[in-house]
Amino acid sequence: MSIPRPWIPLLVVLLGACETALPEPESPGAQAYRTRCGGCHRLYAPGVMTAAMWDVQIDRMQLEMARRGVAPLDATERAVIAAYLHAHATDAARPAASRAGE
Repeated sequence: MSIPRPWIPLLVVLLGACETALPEPESPGAQAYRTRCGGCHRLYAPGVMTAAMWDVQIDRMQLEMARRGVAPLDATERAVIAAYLHAHATDAARPAASRAGE
């Protein structure tokens, strides 16, 4: 099955809209996450996993990067990305103002 030519621009726009909006998008952590992780696959919102789950994913992706011949995260990149993901994970401590309605 082929896609009719007039539909291709619409599909490109719709697929682009699927990108995850990151919290604090200009922070060093978001930028490192976007650059190093988003260069190979779509980004997941940091709030979809706990901090411990992110640690497992980072370890898993380090192995996958090595398997594919991609330079793994260096210690600084790993720390910056992990800190960012932990800060926005589902189990991250939230300020009292955001808990006020609970």
